[in-house]
Amino acid sequence: MRNPPATSTMYNRSVYGDIVNVAFYWTVTFKRGGISLRNLLEKLSKEKLIDFMAEYGKSDAKFVNAVNMRFSRPEFETELSKIENKIDSALGGASDYRNRDSWGYMYVNVSDIAAEIKQRVEQGHIKLAFAEIELLYRKLLENFEYQCECEISDEAENCLDMMAETAGKASLSEDKDYIFKRCIELSRLEDGKDYGAEYETQLLGIAAKFVTPENLAELEEALACFGSQGWWEEEFNLIRLEIIRRIKGEDAADSFIAENLQFPKIREIAFEKATSRGSYTEAERLCAGALSEDKRHYGISPWLYKLHSVHEMAGNTAKIAETSEKILLEGDLSYYDKLKSLLLEQAMWKKSYPELLHKCEMKLSYSKYMEILAKEKEHALLLEQVKKHAEQICRYGELLAEKYPIDTCAIFTEQINKEAESAYGRDSYREVCSRVTCFAKAGYKAEAAKMVSDFKLKYKRKPAFVDELKKYR
Repeated sequence: MRNPPATSTMYNRSVYGDIVNVAFYWTVTFKRGGISLRNLLEKLSKEKLIDFMAEYGKSDAKFVNAVNMRFSRPEFETELSKIENKIDSALGGASDYRNRDSWGYMYVNVSDIAAEIKQRVEQGHIKLAFAEIELLYRKLLENFEYQCECEISDEAENCLDMMAETAGKASLSEDKDYIFKRCIELSRLEDGKDYGAEYETQLLGIAAKFVTPENLAELEEALACFGSQGWWEEEFNLIRLEIIRRIKGEDAADSFIAENLQFPKIREIAFEKATSRGSYTEAERLCAGALSEDKRHYGISPWLYKLHSVHEMAGNTAKIAETSEKILLEGDLSYYDKLKSLLLEQAMWKKSYPELLHKCEMKLSYSKYMEILAKEKEHALLLEQVKKHAEQICRYGELLAEKYPIDTCAIFTEQINKEAESAYGRDSYREVCSRVTCFAKAGYKAEAAKMVSDFKLKYKRKPAFVDELKKYR
């Protein structure tokens, strides 16, 4: 075996050098000579190896976590006792109404505790981490007052998220069984059902991920305690889906999904499965079915965006343009440029533009329609709209002043005078002054200065207004 030269940067690193690079060097160099890394490490003294690892651990937290995960076995009850003291300290006074604001909010900070628990998860101590989350969750529920208004409820919900994340890291059967039983037990806590919280659905959802033929009866018993109708029905069926998948397999789960597409979350699962296997016709059908049932009075259905994504994945340009137009006319102006680009690529923009502009006028709010007119520099049409909606003059006055200086000046003057007459209170006066500033920036400095002088005389009995006018520059 040929040793590296004395000038080698890798070789001259101290024993406390970069362990990753050293290990790589050893693996590549010494394997060529038939010597494994294990054989080399066996030749090192215990003291040198300990010193090396201890020093390197000071600069690499992941390395320390890996060592802890492999070799450290924390004492369960001792660590729980330590975390309980920290929780009690963080929540001290939470039940005292004197520590709450006028709305009943109780501000608590358990971020350090949460960070410590997450470190436990990273170290692979899943059972202990879950027990610590449970302890924090129970302590929070003891102070639980308001589901939507109190910060404690937010922290309790964060605990449920942490439970789900921790459960996702469980690989040992011992850890899985522990989490399963604890979730069943926690789902029965009355405090977790008060004030509309109903956290049991999330807990039983976690438990369902570890269901087996042996513990199925226990989960079924817990589920039997809750009604499967009303708002809970969808969550109940999601848990049922997980049970079927774990016990009966994917084919049975797919059949259950197909029979329960009336539930949005289950339809979303079906959609993801269809797109992942490239079944775009099926995905499009799922979107169409959802859109036919989604009769919302405001906002854009997420299924319209999903339909657009399906057309993009399928590379169907005509349908991409069609869906882009639908989303645009529902009010998402970001799709205007996307649609325009598509039509330009197809050399159809000039032909389609007049009809599209008319549709925008008919379907969109006037403010969004005006944004498009400004984008396309449709000055004449924009002026018509500003005359109808003079409150928009500050937004478009500078653009219109170039081609229609007289009309624009008249709209500015009439609108600012109207607002000045109805202004009451310093905030309103400041708003009027900001309009005057906008008037000047549009190219009417002389007119704006004269307006300020006239207002000082006209509203001399409103000292606050005059005071704000004096600030005009």
